[in-house]
Amino acid sequence: MASKKKKNSGYIPLIIVTILILAIAITISAVSKLSAKVPKNPKGTVGNFAGNLYNQGLFCEDDGVVFFSNSYDKGSLYSMNEDGSNMKKLLSAKVEYINAGGDYLYYYMADSTTSTGLGFLRRVMGIYRCKKNGKGGTTLTRDPSLEMVLVDNSIYYMDYSKTKGVHLSKLSTDGKTNETVSDLMINPSGVYGDVIYYTNPENNHFLMVLDTVNDSSSEYARINMWNPVRLGNYIYFIDIDGNYRLSRYSINDNEVEVLSKDRVDCYNLNTDYIYYQKNDAVNPCLKRISIDGSYEEKVIDGNYTAINVTDRYVYFKPFADETVTLRTPSFGSINVTEFEEAKAAALGE
Repeated sequence: MASKKKKNSGYIPLIIVTILILAIAITISAVSKLSAKVPKNPKGTVGNFAGNLYNQGLFCEDDGVVFFSNSYDKGSLYSMNEDGSNMKKLLSAKVEYINAGGDYLYYYMADSTTSTGLGFLRRVMGIYRCKKNGKGGTTLTRDPSLEMVLVDNSIYYMDYSKTKGVHLSKLSTDGKTNETVSDLMINPSGVYGDVIYYTNPENNHFLMVLDTVNDSSSEYARINMWNPVRLGNYIYFIDIDGNYRLSRYSINDNEVEVLSKDRVDCYNLNTDYIYYQKNDAVNPCLKRISIDGSYEEKVIDGNYTAINVTDRYVYFKPFADETVTLRTPSFGSINVTEFEEAKAAALGE
């Protein structure tokens, strides 16, 4: 009788398959851990200009690229060249307080509705990090935030909790550490170097400084002010004692200089000009004055807000209208136009 061949039990192939699966899993885990590491930012990194952050941080310029919240596309995150070319949609969610540092963007997702983006699953409001191409989205915290800024490798933000109310917190860029810096309601937007200029929130609104090296605070100048922005050797601010007019404080001379007599709602500036919204019940308008207040001119009649500055343009919105963005050249002659490139990109044109 012919002998019967034994059937292959499949035991050896099963071992091989198991080993392969384990090897793949280990490789994926190693790659995942490697990709999760966030390289340290260069010393002196500041995510966005203070003037922009006081105006919701809707535009952020970094190495010739402008990242912005597109009002024509429900505030979605886009990128473009300074002149509006090479327009790209990065994320389908309403973003504010855009900061750039190293290879990443940091921003606040402003709406609580779920949304789908490039490289994202469904998310909710909070502080997020993604690569500059919009991919690799990571949740850093779901805490509600009122203002935020990137300083070196930390995100300072106005945090809210039921137990502490509004306070200042500090979050690492990898999301691993989150700590309370102050129990006071400190707006961290006014960063210059490694120092945060802010106004005392307790009673007098005097100018204070917070050293981000050791997170210690001290009084800087006994001036009753709002929204301080340091540019060079001056600190520009809204003068509370002067009926909310624009003034600047000379660090070298320890003197205050009045720049405009108009009552101001919001402002932003560059090296040549200050752009501000004049508060006037009869004739409100957006105005521009020289950086030393020596010359002023009207930009456009009406009420405007969210003044964001880039090297090429100053962007702003009609008050109470989230869907339109206007702009004028940052330097040279005034020429107000609608932000047509962003509008066309939102419509898919």
